[in-house]
Amino acid sequence: MVKAKRNRKIIWSDKAKYALKKHYEHIKEDSLLAAKRVKNEILESTKNLNSYPEKYQLDEFYPDNPGNIRRYFKWSYRIVYEINEDTIDILNVLHTSQEPKQM
Repeated sequence: MVKAKRNRKIIWSDKAKYALKKHYEHIKEDSLLAAKRVKNEILESTKNLNSYPEKYQLDEFYPDNPGNIRRYFKWSYRIVYEINEDTIDILNVLHTSQEPKQM
């Protein structure tokens, strides 16, 4: 388990960036305003992880989770992240309708 440390750098994986972009594009088909709002609120929510990254549950769908991979929900999206010594890595952004095996 990684000890609490403030001011870790938030790093988005390429997979997470791509997923957020695809979700944005999908929502934008119906509403540009909604797409911007969802994207911005997800981005803002990840910035708050530094205050207490352990507050969210361990990700039970992550294979062989070593105890530092967690997840939380924003809108209908599941944000999966990994707590490391100096960073918090955003691993993926999944719609809650996606099957966990697709991760």
